[in-house]
This record gives sequence, structure tokens and C-alpha cells, in this order.
Amino acid sequence: MSISDLLKRIPDPNELQGRFGEWLTEAYSELFIDGLVLRDIIIDGSDGHTSQIDLILIGSKGLYVVEVKLFDGAKVYGDGTKRTWYYYRGGKKFEIYSPKMQNAKHIEYLKRMLKDFGDVPCFSVITMICEDYKVSNINPSGRIDTVICNSLPSMKEGMRLVSKGCPDVLDKSKQRELFDYIFAHRYDSAQARYEHKKQVIEYKAAIDEKRADNRCPRCGAKLVLRSGKYGSFFGCSNYPKCKFTRKADE
Repeated sequence: MSISDLLKRIPDPNELQGRFGEWLTEAYSELFIDGLVLRDIIIDGSDGHTSQIDLILIGSKGLYVVEVKLFDGAKVYGDGTKRTWYYYRGGKKFEIYSPKMQNAKHIEYLKRMLKDFGDVPCFSVITMICEDYKVSNINPSGRIDTVICNSLPSMKEGMRLVSKGCPDVLDKSKQRELFDYIFAHRYDSAQARYEHKKQVIEYKAAIDEKRADNRCPRCGAKLVLRSGKYGSFFGCSNYPKCKFTRKADE
């Protein structure tokens, strides 16, 4: 099956999350009265790739970059240091790409896009609508730079927590300037959305190919079976330069 045929069979995330996203934007436009809200923004990463950001909330302390995930009736498990997370629904196990790493890439691209504005603070907020979740090592360094929430009230508290102690750096004029710049430089055509979806599919296919060939999804080096404190696992042969690991039974 060609990429073009596959794209036609996969629903656009914007269509699946459209109503929820519109509600979330409207709700935050009312609650986030001290700032500005952008929803479903595709930006250029300047490396041949694009990023699709669910929500950008622009306030006095900086930009809250929000990744929204819908896992209705599912339980989500993950590790902030791992690329692959899992969710369980209907007795079945499914793999997902780490929302933390996904949002980190969004922020990387956003900072690159806004480089002429200086070092604008960006805070990572992950909102997962699910039955339950258990995620470890979200902030392994001890510094809170990412928060996970599962409701609008907890999202508001998470935003307060992730920016706690940070100074006010954006006045109303600067907030509007950032809003207008991001809005003006977004990709908003049907072709741009098609190309973004195509990139996502091709990236996943490349990762699956490396996995089938027992290669590291990060650097492409061979994975080596090793034994550790908690059992057998695959580690990158390029260690310590690359510290990717995967459980032997995954």
C-alpha cells in the first residue's frame, strides 16, 4: 500500500479531536484571561520536518506548549526517559510514542522559530484524557519542566506548578507580538497538513524497520542483549554515547 493510500485511510487527528480541541480552546480562552490561546498550529522545524502543536497558551511567564492525548477508557503507562509508552484498552496493549518526547520536539521547533525574540520560556504540559495513567521519570533531573494532567482543573494547576517561581517576562504587547508572529508563520493549507501526516507515517515506518532489524531507533546502531538488575534488556551498542534501552520482551 502506498503512502498516499495509507493517508486516505487514516483519519486526521484534527478531525478526531476537533470538537474536543474547540471546547478546550474555548474553555481556556475563558479561564486563561491573562493570556492568549492558539490551537492546532503546524510550524516548520527548519530541518525538513514540521510539528503540529495542539495548544499554545501565551502568558506573562512564557509559552505553555500543550500536547493533548485522547485515550478514552484506557490506562496509560510510560517512562519519561523512554521513547515508547503503552496504553491498555479492551484487554489489548497498544504502543504510542512518548508524549513527553513529542512535546519536547514541539518546543525545540518553537524555540527555533522564535529565536529572534530571544530565549522565550516554554513550559511542557501534557493533558491525557484517559481512565488512569502511571508515568515515571517525568522530571528525572529533579527540575520540573514537564507536567502531566488529566483534566482541565488539573491542567490549570499543572501550569501553575511548571512555571512556579518563574518571573513575568512577557507584557501584553510582547504576548500579542508572539501570538501574531506564530499565527502569521503557521502552515495552514490542506497540502501542509497532508505533508505533515505523511512525515509522521514515514517516521513511524522507519522506526519499525529499525526495530525489525534490531537497530537503535535513535542512532541506528545495533542493539545488544544485556542483563541488568531488573532482567534482560536490549541496549544500544553505541553506549555510552547513546543510552537507548528496551526491555527484552517488548
